[in-house]
Amino acid sequence: MNVAERPFTVTEITRAIRQNLEAEFPVLWIVGEISQYNQAASGHRYFTLIDQNCQLRCVMWRSATPAFRPETGVKVLARGRITVYERSGEYQLNVNQLFPAGSGQQQLALEALKLKLREEGLFDQARKRPLPAFPLSVGVVTSRTGAAIRDILHVLERRFRGVGIVLRPALVQGDGAPEDIALAIDELNAYGKVDVLIVGRGGGSAEDLAAFNTEIVVRAIRNSGIPVISAVGHEIDVTLADLAADCRAPTPSAAAELAVRDAAELRARIRNLEQRSCGALNRYLKENQDLLDSYLGRYGLRKVEDNILQSIQAVDDLEKGLQNGVRRIFDRRLASYRRHTGELGALSPFSVLSRGYSLTHRLDNNELVTRAGSLAEDDRVRVRLSEGEITCTVDGFPDRSPADR
Repeated sequence: MNVAERPFTVTEITRAIRQNLEAEFPVLWIVGEISQYNQAASGHRYFTLIDQNCQLRCVMWRSATPAFRPETGVKVLARGRITVYERSGEYQLNVNQLFPAGSGQQQLALEALKLKLREEGLFDQARKRPLPAFPLSVGVVTSRTGAAIRDILHVLERRFRGVGIVLRPALVQGDGAPEDIALAIDELNAYGKVDVLIVGRGGGSAEDLAAFNTEIVVRAIRNSGIPVISAVGHEIDVTLADLAADCRAPTPSAAAELAVRDAAELRARIRNLEQRSCGALNRYLKENQDLLDSYLGRYGLRKVEDNILQSIQAVDDLEKGLQNGVRRIFDRRLASYRRHTGELGALSPFSVLSRGYSLTHRLDNNELVTRAGSLAEDDRVRVRLSEGEITCTVDGFPDRSPADR
């Protein structure tokens, strides 16, 4: 028996068929009527799609959520992958999306647009920009009268009072809504005073959200120079605008919370950082003080310090000794001066004046008078006493001796 004629086991042929089917039909859209619909306790859904001639078993895992409530007898459009359930050997469709058949053409068009935009890279995670940490102004593109703007304003006021808010009212559903939303995004970019954009509405049906599934809105979001938060307000459906935005929020309120920080939380964080900084600084200073003390405590540095202190003390002693020496020399010189001035005073002719003597000079020529005979009557003289001088006129010579004549 050659290799070509080697028999397959049931498992081998089943797996081979499965691999071929999955490779040939990676993704399929199937139209059919639901039959034998059953949702297990695990959350998985089991049903069969039928038409006039054939049937196809289907399973929808609980991780996939249908866009409506499926039930037996409803015609649907199912998207999934063909595979083989190996235990029974039956082929089946693993469904990941399920829509009512009436919306099938719209859904097919939406999926085609999504694929086109994805291939262009408009949904790439690498192109998404971070939101600014502390925006000064928030731009909002939504209806002027809807609940969305009220929720956004309330949250912004509560979280960060004083942040600037620029509302560009726009149609969010109906004719002209996609163009108006795209124009609003462009206008806020041109305005140049907005740090982050919130684009969205307050929920609605799939038809209400149609404007956010358009190419013009997706391209406006991606061309925006300002980071965009989508806030379509629908937890289940993810719009193309959600995929293109830099950040997706489930509701307008959540978008406002993402746009700005909580001021109270920031103040608490700043206080915490201040305390941690002060603590770190104090620890740093203490560690370095301890290190310095340990260095100073070492013998070598201690000896240098002791030498410096001893030198300072020696200088002080020398200064004190110099002052004392100068004072002693001054005292000796002063005593000598006083002694000599006393001796000179004793030898001075003026010192005898204190004992009652006087000096007499002629007024006309200031000659010293030593004899009475050198004077005549009416001569004027100046007499110097021990204290002061007097002027006198000679009016006679009582008992003039012959020697004075």
